[in-house]
Amino acid sequence: MHRLLLVILIVAALATVAACSRRMAPFAPHRTNTEDHRAAQGIHACLGCHEIKTLSSAHQPSDNCLQCHRILQGD
Repeated sequence: MHRLLLVILIVAALATVAACSRRMAPFAPHRTNTEDHRAAQGIHACLGCHEIKTLSSAHQPSDNCLQCHRILQGD
């Protein structure tokens, strides 16, 4: 029983580490489906409208906005 619990904890820890290393943010706010958001191709397009200081302390100017904040389809 203890060995099974240990295996489950190790698998859960490895899954967590793998998920965090990819920096996928399933609960990150998604961009609305507007013309400006569809045309955005990089960080410079995002910083043209959004200021890093007003977003959160977790965001850095070198972060890739489009990696986490994808367009919400259907709007």
